[in-house]
Amino acid sequence: MVAAVVCGAAAAAALLLLANRGVVASVTTRIVDDTYARLRPHPRVIEPVAGDVAGVATQVASPQAVEPRAGAVAPQGGRGSASPGAPSDAEVRRELAQVQREQRAAKVAPAFQNPVGVGPVAPFQPAAGWHTSVASVYTDYGKPIACGGVLAPNQLGVAHKTAPCGALITFRYNGRVVRVPVIDRGPYIAGREWDLTGATAQLLGFPGLDFIEWSV
Repeated sequence: MVAAVVCGAAAAAALLLLANRGVVASVTTRIVDDTYARLRPHPRVIEPVAGDVAGVATQVASPQAVEPRAGAVAPQGGRGSASPGAPSDAEVRRELAQVQREQRAAKVAPAFQNPVGVGPVAPFQPAAGWHTSVASVYTDYGKPIACGGVLAPNQLGVAHKTAPCGALITFRYNGRVVRVPVIDRGPYIAGREWDLTGATAQLLGFPGLDFIEWSV
């Protein structure tokens, strides 16, 4: 009887002790393969064309290849490598110079206009044969002349108020004869009809102011 009471008391004490302490236990859970498969990341499909995913799993953008021009040579580590057959700098300069010369030659010379204060050029239609008029000489070297250019010391020609530029006039003086073009306008002194250049007067032996015979 006493033994039973002692055993009961011991059991009750053990139960009381277990109630005051936490029970530690381990739980083992089995996870099937499908669960891991769902957790693994899946590649994203990139469609190159809308709606077309046939045979495409994952596409990564790749750089586009640039085809070189026909006949071009890849640079050999240098800058500005020219392709074979390209013109040199000297050839380019020569071509540009030629183009500029052609452009200048194509320009049409402006129509001649009389100097300020001089009226329109009247028709120059002298009668046939020889005429006698008063002439003078001018030597404004380096100055512009009405028909273009500047007057040079060795330039043959004559100035007239109305005769067209380039018209050839034959002059005769003291037994000498010379034929020169009209290159300028003048003289604008009353009574004078022609103004000879210094070179023309020298060929004729013309003194500077005198009567002279002329013909067209």
